[in-house]
Amino acid sequence: MINHDVMARPISSDLTPVQQRVAQALADFARLERPALVADLVKSLKLAGESSLTPTLQKMQRHGFVDVQRAGLQGRARVVRLTAKGRHALGIGGLPLLGVIPAGPLSEAVAQAGEIVEDAALLPHRPEDFLLRVRGDSMIGDGILDGDLVLLRPGAAVPQGAIAAVCVGDEREGTLKRVYFEGERVRLKASNPAFQDIVVPAESVYFAGLLKGVVRHVGGGH
Repeated sequence: MINHDVMARPISSDLTPVQQRVAQALADFARLERPALVADLVKSLKLAGESSLTPTLQKMQRHGFVDVQRAGLQGRARVVRLTAKGRHALGIGGLPLLGVIPAGPLSEAVAQAGEIVEDAALLPHRPEDFLLRVRGDSMIGDGILDGDLVLLRPGAAVPQGAIAAVCVGDEREGTLKRVYFEGERVRLKASNPAFQDIVVPAESVYFAGLLKGVVRHVGGGH
């Protein structure tokens, strides 16, 4: 018999319409550099009372969109702030860290956002850009080290000799390499001489993103 009370509930990456209203109100408080007390949020949202807002805040906290802290005398007041994930979901900052990209032999590319990296830790970027964490040392000649984050731009043209996140074949195996077009083939070249070139048919190649920058060991590394 399955106990549904103890089954893990899925974690959402999207805000509901009600949660968007709350998140926008929190963003407004942050823009004014004012602490967002629950009582003030209730007034801002024109709700009947804190009991009307508490269930939404609990759900948003469980999904990682907000952080609720006790404050004030005897901890009776509650202060709410948007997390990096909450700001990203609202479209006002941060980039998703989608997973890892091997800088070595071909390996399955991971594409599940488990972390949002704050704008303050990033290079200039566009909203559609994303991050992958590097695994391996095949690109050390270009200053890309194991554990670094690479900033990638999807849909951008990949010039001859540029570095890109490349997926190969039906299984979408991925790697980070310099790209050289050779007629009907594509050569994927490491900048570490210990690694051999990978040569694959051009029709099997899909470019996940063009390298636009490297962020050194953000977010705790491995």
